[in-house]
Amino acid sequence: MTAMALRFFYIGLFSIGGGLSAISLIQAEIVDRLGWLTAEALVDLMAIAEMTPGPIAVNAASFVGMRLHGIPGAVTATCACILPGCLISFLILRANDQLRKNHRWQYTLKILRAAVTGVIVNGGAVIVKNALCSGGSGLVLLSAVLFCGGLAVYRRRKPSPMVFMLAMGTACGILRLVLSWCLA
Repeated sequence: MTAMALRFFYIGLFSIGGGLSAISLIQAEIVDRLGWLTAEALVDLMAIAEMTPGPIAVNAASFVGMRLHGIPGAVTATCACILPGCLISFLILRANDQLRKNHRWQYTLKILRAAVTGVIVNGGAVIVKNALCSGGSGLVLLSAVLFCGGLAVYRRRKPSPMVFMLAMGTACGILRLVLSWCLA
């Protein structure tokens, strides 16, 4: 359980930018390096993590911890994943007034924003690769592309967020159902 806690501490520490940036780290550590999950299980994990409330990395930690060590493993992995962010936030909060005026700190934040964007794009590429290479028919990819297209429209038109999200989810679900019937 200690090895699992250390892995999720590492994932929590280097998942700068949120849960989506953690996907490539989870793939590298949990799937490729340690073999605790298969690529197919990772795709399932991401689907479950997106459906449940909370950050992806925390949901992934809970899922893997539960799978490996039951409830104590889920609690341990989740706490290990959350701890680095809490520590970093506390330290930055303590130094916030001094750092806000520091030009080097502002430059560092700009670099971090660019790096986080790259990590998130890499995470999306991992999901697409796993969805296509794990025997999937590409319907997951099609739904994701349509959903992203819908989000792009949303950014331009700004309809009611709740209605829009429900409409996009319903449209993607119906499209996937119809396509699965047509392709079966």
